[in-house]
Amino acid sequence: MMGAEEEPFLILRSIGARLRLRIGFIASVAMIGFVIGYPIAGEGLEWLLSSSFLPDDASIVVLHPMEVILLRLRIASYVGLAFALLVFSIDLLRIGGNSELLEETLPDLNESIRPHLGSTIIVISCSLGLAGLGLVYSFEFVVPLLLQYLSADASSFGLSTTWQLEAWAGFILSLVGASVLVFQTPMLVFSLLRSGSITRQGVTSRRREIWFSTAVFSMLVSPPDPLSLLLIALPVVLLMEATLLLDSLLGQPHSQR
Repeated sequence: MMGAEEEPFLILRSIGARLRLRIGFIASVAMIGFVIGYPIAGEGLEWLLSSSFLPDDASIVVLHPMEVILLRLRIASYVGLAFALLVFSIDLLRIGGNSELLEETLPDLNESIRPHLGSTIIVISCSLGLAGLGLVYSFEFVVPLLLQYLSADASSFGLSTTWQLEAWAGFILSLVGASVLVFQTPMLVFSLLRSGSITRQGVTSRRREIWFSTAVFSMLVSPPDPLSLLLIALPVVLLMEATLLLDSLLGQPHSQR
């Protein structure tokens, strides 16, 4: 029987061994995702350009002929990477649920991984649900508000708003990605609390430090303007406080009693 301190290393070794074994298949999935993502990127760009996101007094320009193609290629590569990660994660879960396959790779991990498969599926489902909420928050609130704010700010100085296509798409994608990321806060905080890695008292006693770290994090993942910083940092704080409240209502985990 392996020790608790050896378990993470065995898990990582098992994941690495499986990745080496399935690298050809994963690469094929990534290529399929890339091929699918290229036309999707084109449709997405058309939707963004025809949507109500763009203020009436703003315009978008293309500086060189290859800009649209390069942007679609970059978005398609992200889609391919997402496909590969999703398929590899499902493959790992399938191995974890099959004791024979697991024993062929690292038999010591059988007892370690199997009890956590149900929890893993729940975590993935909750994470996808929170990501969906982040998408709604970004497209329905953050993106329209920020674009209108920036356009009005430029108009107040008598300037017209002109976006380069790549900068326009990158701005929206950064806001959407940041929103999806910050909406994972409940999963992270709740997992750490229930596992005993952190305590509710420890978090509440260091609120100022956490809020400062949240502001720094928001500066890294959001566009460099004060309103973007507020719209990204505020959900982190509110979701963290809601998670602490939920944890207090649920009480102490059975494993920590």
